[in-house]
Amino acid sequence: MGLFSKLLGENSELGGLIKDVANAIKQESVNLHESEQTETESTAPANTENAAEEAVEAGPSGFSWGPVMPAEENQYNYKGTYKEYFSDLFRSEFSGYRIESTDANNGRITVFTFWSGDRKALVVELLSRKSSVYKLRSDCAKEGVAYLRYYYDYHGWWNTREYVKQRTRKALEG
Repeated sequence: MGLFSKLLGENSELGGLIKDVANAIKQESVNLHESEQTETESTAPANTENAAEEAVEAGPSGFSWGPVMPAEENQYNYKGTYKEYFSDLFRSEFSGYRIESTDANNGRITVFTFWSGDRKALVVELLSRKSSVYKLRSDCAKEGVAYLRYYYDYHGWWNTREYVKQRTRKALEG
């Protein structure tokens, strides 16, 4: 005996109504699944070599993430290291700031500090997605300094030029 049956009684009017609604939802789910399967089969490309490529390209994507690398410049298609990519991008797009960079954790972390005159305006940390360091972020919060983090080894997170530019600009504007 199910929970609803125990609470409402198996033969009560409300219990029967709940059972009918549950069955209708279940049937609609089956119908929807069958409909999607039929539609997929009827629209499947004849060339099976391209079918896998098209399925990947049709996967979900966002502004700077997804299964397929965007054509826009990003850290993976840049003609240099990811550190050079971010350094060049920051220095060309935010030339009004003095930007210093330092390496930490045996070169596995790179920190860019944006200065506006004598004021620390933003700290950007480049680190591995496997990293679990939070000290710098915590220190920035205590100082009231904006903080960003970009992962350099997270496949599918492309860090496209426009994404990095917009996100960094937003952090600098507060």
